[in-house]
Formats: sequence, C-alpha cells, structure tokens
Amino acid sequence: MSLINRRDFLRLAAGFTLAGAAAGALAACGNSSTSESSSSETAGATDMRVVALNTGQLDNLLELGILPVGAAKAKDADVIPQFIRDRYGKDFDLDSIADCGLRQNPDLEAIAALEPTLICANSRTDEAILTQLRAIAEVVTGEGGGENWKQDLATIAQAVGKGDEANAKLKEYEDDAKAWGATLASVPTVSFLRSKDQQYQLYGVNSMAGSVAADAGLKRPENQQNIEKAGLDLSPEQLSEADADWIFYGVQDGDADPSSASTWPSLNAVKNNHAVKVDYEAWYMNASLLSATIILDGLKGALS
Repeated sequence: MSLINRRDFLRLAAGFTLAGAAAGALAACGNSSTSESSSSETAGATDMRVVALNTGQLDNLLELGILPVGAAKAKDADVIPQFIRDRYGKDFDLDSIADCGLRQNPDLEAIAALEPTLICANSRTDEAILTQLRAIAEVVTGEGGGENWKQDLATIAQAVGKGDEANAKLKEYEDDAKAWGATLASVPTVSFLRSKDQQYQLYGVNSMAGSVAADAGLKRPENQQNIEKAGLDLSPEQLSEADADWIFYGVQDGDADPSSASTWPSLNAVKNNHAVKVDYEAWYMNASLLSATIILDGLKGALS
C-alpha cells in the first residue's frame, strides 16, 4: 500500500478529529470503561474498520468475528504469525490486513490511509503516539502483557460491541481448563522457558503461560512462585532454576536453544523426557484467548 504524503496525512487526521468529536469518544483514554453511547454506536456500525496495534488484539478480533483492516507486528515477526494463519486462515482473508509497522512505533500514515473507525492500541505506548492516533480515529487501549490478557480481551470486546460473546468464550475456556486439571491423578509442577537472544527467560506466575497453568490448577516450583515480573532472565549456568516435573520451552529463530546448553542434560525434566518444545510465538510472544487455548491444548497433550 502506498503511503500518503504529510500534507494529506495532516488533512485526513484533522478530518477524523472533527468526525470523532461529532460521534463522541470511545474510551480514548484507554481502559475497559467506555461510555454507553459510544459503545452502542460502535456495536451498531456496519462499516467498522479496526486497526490492531497491541499484542493479542489481532487474534482476539478474529475470534470475535472481526477482520481488522490493519495490524502492527512484533520486532522480527510477521504481521500474521503462522499460528494465527493456522486457526483463522480458512475463515478470513488474512492477507488483506495491512502492515501498520511495529507495535512500539506504528506507521501513522499507513494507519490513516486505512480510514479506520477504531484503533486498538497499548496503554504503554508513548503518549505522543497515542495523541496522534486519536487524531486519526477513536482509540481504545489495552494494558498489554501476558498477565493482563483476560482484561484486554474484555476491553477490546466491549469496544466492538462483543462483550457478551467474549465473556461466553472466556468462561468456556476457564471451565475447560478447570475440568481438565481436575482429571489429573497427580498434579505436576510445570515450568515455562523461552530463548532470549543468547540467554533465556523463565516465565513466572504473572505471565500468559503462567495464567493458563493456574487456570488448570497446575503447580509451579517453589522458586518460581514469587517471580514478580512476567519473566526472569537466566544465563546458561542458571538453567537449573527452570527445572520442574515438566518444562515447556520455546526458541526464537537465531536465539540460543536451551537444549544445546551444557547444563540442560542435568535437569530432572530432561532426564525424564519431560522437556517439551512448543510454538515460540503462540506461547511466549502473544497474549490472547487463542494463545490460552493453544497453551492449554499443549499441556493436555503432554500431561494427560
């Protein structure tokens, strides 16, 4: 798609600002609290054009039956990751989704050219960028991060008038996770590990994978229960911190593979053939209902 020039961009942005003022703002300041009138207008729009700039928003929108007109991507990743193509490729023309640049630094001109009616962004985005996005269209922001995936699903669903549908889908997933966990004769400890350049990162309780494990009632090793952030950086010499009854690990292309580290064979999970390689993007770079389902299915496949 060709980009518009600066003069056209400013003119278009100004036009959207006036249109937005006439229609009323939809949660432009970015949490799940949207005004009732704006939500009704958004829900009733037949020509909704949504741009997704935050982690997990693309697949959450697709799960709710909405094909975004544009999306941003993570660094060194495709706009449409393969696991999303695998799930939604038969139902949507995913190649019609325009590339809107990186999530941290979206292409404002490309976004404006799409003439969106709603932009889904991240509250952690620089305020100057959010201000420019609000000049293009109404903006709703999620919190981002794996620990906030359920809240972010609710936020985006409310913004597009799909709150009840999202609640039903989330309950179905949670009921499934709980029911499956209850079938386990013994509850194992699980550990989640990903590559990070030439080192590794151990995912704690406050992470996407950690939340799925909790929903299923799985245990975490004692040393992992108090990791405050989503992930804890580990060197190859610290891989013993990742040991558990089961290890689920993902490797980004070009990064260090923990299974190649000299300390890897000494881990109990490895000795017991309980180290499972998983999809890096779906498990560790995304945060959505689809990711939760993929992670739960992976846990079921290994532990059932």
